[in-house]
Amino acid sequence: MDRGGCDMQVSHAIRERRSVRAFLDEPIPAETVLQIFDLAKWSPSWANTQDWNVYVVHGTALERIKGAFAILGGEGMQGVTDVPMPSREWPEYLTARMNVSTSPSETTSASLGVLTAGPSIWDFYGAPCLLLFAVDARLEPTYAAFDAGLLVQTFCLAAEDRGFSTCIMATAVRYADVLHEVIAQAAGQRFVVGVALGRADHTAVVNRGERDRVATSELVTFVNGEE
Repeated sequence: MDRGGCDMQVSHAIRERRSVRAFLDEPIPAETVLQIFDLAKWSPSWANTQDWNVYVVHGTALERIKGAFAILGGEGMQGVTDVPMPSREWPEYLTARMNVSTSPSETTSASLGVLTAGPSIWDFYGAPCLLLFAVDARLEPTYAAFDAGLLVQTFCLAAEDRGFSTCIMATAVRYADVLHEVIAQAAGQRFVVGVALGRADHTAVVNRGERDRVATSELVTFVNGEE
């Protein structure tokens, strides 16, 4: 088997995948989503428990969620999530890295140095499909959410490899009561995070901003026990 070719595909997906904030209005066949998950399900998990569940929301159900979120978000409602969200107080060195506006209706294009209006976050940036990743409510949520995150990342890379774009969204689970009302199948589950899925609108300025990462040396420390 040509492992070199496989590695090139993985490298390309890792480097090219980005958070898309403007999608085309093109439906995604259910079979396509299942094919991506056939690959993503090989993600690691605690003792191979595969302790995750995914709800693929589209059609009327998605419109109900979008409508409710638009009203609640527009009114500035804080919302209650199933899993606690990170504090908004971040250390200064981390806030310095952030290049996305906290405004729900606007997105910063760091490369242009301007604030550009884009599709609404409450509309999940116009994505035709929303994936909601959940874990069993009986599990300790911190590590269960970690396992869910492994599946999320693998799914996003697999989707990128097939020509689909994604945006990982904590906002998608901000109003958990709405999600549980619409998705009766999720009884006994905690929603962890959402992923908007679709084809990217490459004409949108918000999808063309330059991206950056800190130097690898800022992230990685080698420890050999020597002074």
